[in-house]
Amino acid sequence: MKIKLFTKPLLWLAIICYGVYLPAGQLPKNTFMNIPHFDKIVHFVLFFVLCLLLFKPLKYLKFNHIVYSPLISLILAALIELTQQWLSSSRHTNINDFIANVAGILAALVIYSFLISDRKLEKYL
Repeated sequence: MKIKLFTKPLLWLAIICYGVYLPAGQLPKNTFMNIPHFDKIVHFVLFFVLCLLLFKPLKYLKFNHIVYSPLISLILAALIELTQQWLSSSRHTNINDFIANVAGILAALVIYSFLISDRKLEKYL
């Protein structure tokens, strides 16, 4: 069953959606060790992982995974940022969050291309 290939990326997407659509008042007030712009680091990591998790199933399905994994991640990043203001009264679209998302996606593409794609590390995705 091909949908089973996408279990990890779909679960990760659910975690992303939960976090970004959570009302702002329910977010933790103290950032981890008072790191400035910690929320941007979180956005980076969320979309870095999403993009990495999409490579394996798309490759298995014979898609051009080097193109489609980042493209799908980018589309989801844009949709999530745009819909935050419509689906939540306490959240809004933030271009800096989107830039952090894109940076995470680009980092995943670089890491995958140079360190994972032709090595046995891909089995861990």
